[in-house]
Amino acid sequence: MKISRENKKYMLLILPLIEVVIGVIMYAFCMICMKFGFGQSFFALVGAVIPILITGGVNLAGFMKTTDALWNAHSVEKRLEMMKDAHAGIYAVIAAVTYYMLYAGGLVTIWKDKQLLLLGIGYVISGTLGCMAVVWFPEKKSKESSYAFASKSEKQVFRIFLSLILVLCFGTCIMFSTIMGLLEALLCMWIWTFYYYMSKKCFGGITAELTGFFIALCELAVVLFVGIFGRILM
Repeated sequence: MKISRENKKYMLLILPLIEVVIGVIMYAFCMICMKFGFGQSFFALVGAVIPILITGGVNLAGFMKTTDALWNAHSVEKRLEMMKDAHAGIYAVIAAVTYYMLYAGGLVTIWKDKQLLLLGIGYVISGTLGCMAVVWFPEKKSKESSYAFASKSEKQVFRIFLSLILVLCFGTCIMFSTIMGLLEALLCMWIWTFYYYMSKKCFGGITAELTGFFIALCELAVVLFVGIFGRILM
């Protein structure tokens, strides 16, 4: 069922909840693997697919399309045109394979309880920041990507709601592990800042595909960060 522009904005409230579900399932799946002795490799290889199964692969699709457009085109118009192409280019396939290998590689190093908790919260942070970009960053106007807000006050309500979720996530991360929590928050905000300048310069503003690109990239960064530095600092 196609979502109308008027109702599309409410997805900004639902997406963080979907990321909560992903975090909970990842944690539960890891506990199952530990209990029955499936091993870290099994958790990593299967776990890397769980976010794709829950979201229908929409974020990875955005990551593939955006990466393909960045590597193949040198103008805003050409990049936007490529984003509309339903066929996956060679660079998109390379990006997807590389993404999965890095994702699984990060998950194979995540086994501690605090690592899993930071990972789960990282999913919510990624989704929340992706939604916050919609109400803060300049948008490339099109029928496919526009979110219809009735007024500035309505958009402000969304900003406040999403900001509260983000603050809660950051605070929870810091409570679990001060150093790791602060570093994870800084990492996500750095990627969000990169996303702002990249989307504005290379695409003239954010689109639905670019939102998927950011969420996928931020989740990957969190997985690698929690996996590598969690082993060292926790």
